[in-house]
Amino acid sequence: MKNNIFNRKTKILITMGPSIERVLEKSANIIDGVRFNMSHAKIEEMDKYMEILNKNNIAKLMDLKGNKLRIKTTNISSIKAGETVIIGKDVILSHHPVNEVEIGHFILINDGKVKLKIDNIKDNLIYATAIVGGEIKQGNGINTPDSSLKMPIIAIEDIEHIKYAIKHDFEYIALSFVRNKNDIINLKNILQEYNGNIPIIAKIETKEGLKNIEEISIYADGIMVARGDLGVEIPIENIPVKQKEIIRTANKHGKIVITATQMLDSMVNNPYPTRAELTDIANAIYDGTDCIMLSNETSIGKYPIEAIKVMDNVAKISEKDIDKFGRKTKLGSCSTSIGIAYATYALFEQLRPKIILTPTWSGSSAKLISKFKPSIPIIAPTPNIKTFRKLRLVWGVTPVLSDEVHSIDDILNLSKEIAKKYIDTGTYIITLGHPIGMKKTNLIKVETIE
Repeated sequence: MKNNIFNRKTKILITMGPSIERVLEKSANIIDGVRFNMSHAKIEEMDKYMEILNKNNIAKLMDLKGNKLRIKTTNISSIKAGETVIIGKDVILSHHPVNEVEIGHFILINDGKVKLKIDNIKDNLIYATAIVGGEIKQGNGINTPDSSLKMPIIAIEDIEHIKYAIKHDFEYIALSFVRNKNDIINLKNILQEYNGNIPIIAKIETKEGLKNIEEISIYADGIMVARGDLGVEIPIENIPVKQKEIIRTANKHGKIVITATQMLDSMVNNPYPTRAELTDIANAIYDGTDCIMLSNETSIGKYPIEAIKVMDNVAKISEKDIDKFGRKTKLGSCSTSIGIAYATYALFEQLRPKIILTPTWSGSSAKLISKFKPSIPIIAPTPNIKTFRKLRLVWGVTPVLSDEVHSIDDILNLSKEIAKKYIDTGTYIITLGHPIGMKKTNLIKVETIE
């Protein structure tokens, strides 16, 4: 190869925090995307980051706060095991779930640190016994893993954040506590109302969302394995298996998938990770994730730059063995585009070309071929800067800004022109794509660079 055009295929998404300017100064060439956690980020402080992110063509992801159930007021500060708590009297919630819970259901407070079991529902009050006691306070989050709540998924403050994301051309928007396809449809309708067209990442962090992962993967543009709240909603020992299930389903439907939460959590306070954390990163890559995410490690951690470097190095090493440990995706539906993606991968296995080129306007052909995890770079020339930035989070894809292509000859000439910058003569390349104006990928060609 003439140039090292891509030495890491798994993408890295970091979370914005007070040290983000220093992080971008030191690590902009490693980072693929930045997440704005709207549970903590303030709109008035975000403007100053837009220019530097766009200058570096880094993908921007807005993670909406969502309408999480919380303690609104409480006249008790601690609960002992065996004590009875009256929801609606002792503890008032932001949404009273009296018509949505049943006797025998569990109510979890503060990430499951306090566990209540419902004994009775009477006179619009919920009587529950503490199985696990502990301290509680106003603002504590509530999980109801056995119950499907009817509360709106979009919080009032989310609307202003959505408007901001549209105005500033965010590449992705993440929706918290997704339960089913209707939640995705609801957000799409809100985006359309404000003339926005931002791909939606569905965060799988509830038992109901996990149950409906198939339909959510069809309707969403991507999936986030949000292991924090999910580990409260289901037995924590089930997380590894469910992670594989979520990633496999997202890949089957050709959607990008982000694995998140505590990947290098020890590095919030320590300069070195644990051995288990390194294995966690590698296993997420072998499971088939497109993107690995840092949360507290870069938002409030003491060693954000070191954490990014660790993630970068582990990903590079793990990818060398992806054929040995990884899983190649079988896409679930059938179309001309998917058929050509299958054929491209089959040609890759037989001919072992140096690169795959997929000139694209929307990025769809590049995303499809990435799901087969070829061991060579997928170069995606595009004239669309939004597509360029979106592809920053897609496994194995290196986006390149290019001229528009209006014919098959344009596609082939552009591919050869770009390929010559990176590979030597006498080597194979595969080109797939379609001219602007055609809706589906309908071209595949193997050529030798001369």
